[in-house]
Amino acid sequence: MINQKEIKRIKKIFNNKGYVVLKNFIPRKLINEIKSDVTELLEKKMINNKLENIHYLKNKQLSSVHNIANYMPYHKKFLNSTRIQKVFHGIFGPSEKKWFNSSYFLKPRKVGISTKAHQDNAFFNLNPCEAFTCWIPTDSVTKQNSSLYYYSGSNKGGLLPHNPQGNLGASLCIPQKYINRIRKKYKKHYVQVKKGDCIIHNPLVIHGSERNRSSIDRGAFNFSIKSKKAKRDIVGWNNYRKKLSTYLKIRKRKK
Repeated sequence: MINQKEIKRIKKIFNNKGYVVLKNFIPRKLINEIKSDVTELLEKKMINNKLENIHYLKNKQLSSVHNIANYMPYHKKFLNSTRIQKVFHGIFGPSEKKWFNSSYFLKPRKVGISTKAHQDNAFFNLNPCEAFTCWIPTDSVTKQNSSLYYYSGSNKGGLLPHNPQGNLGASLCIPQKYINRIRKKYKKHYVQVKKGDCIIHNPLVIHGSERNRSSIDRGAFNFSIKSKKAKRDIVGWNNYRKKLSTYLKIRKRKK
């Protein structure tokens, strides 16, 4: 049960660090059901296998599935849950909320590639940035099998320029020339979580993950929620889509 004191603690950490871990937030039984549903969807090829929706590594192993809620509307169970509503309203006030993003990410054992440092709002283009992403692991996550890392407090520094990166699951990243400045200004934290935990993070916090060098797969799904006031910057959104389209065409020609 989340009481008012806990909500205030969550809001303070979220605003200061840009992310917060909610321990034992999701029933493990539900996570196991979702993981099983994802496996079944992929095996039956029920997901529209378009380049923008599903991505594989060079060895044909799954890397990510986007817009997965179109095929498996699990997000409604979370969006309408009392716990999520309390956390959302505790951070942003009594604003109407809306789900707008869903993905499933897999970092296969030994081969899972890195996701370079980025900010989600480079993709979302929300203004004001009243939103958070819920990152929910389907497996226990350690530094060895590719935990998320965050630059604590970087949510206060505004949106940085982003360029295309090689990982289609997260198609933009912060250019290297900014990374050294980031390292000097913010402390990097690797966040280890267990199945049942949930990380919520601000779309402006800088984060990423390294390769999975362990013998254990690392899966996670996420969904994002925004307030009614958070509107999409159409110019920024169109620029992102144009940049992504150009990158996909170049990638296709190279195959």
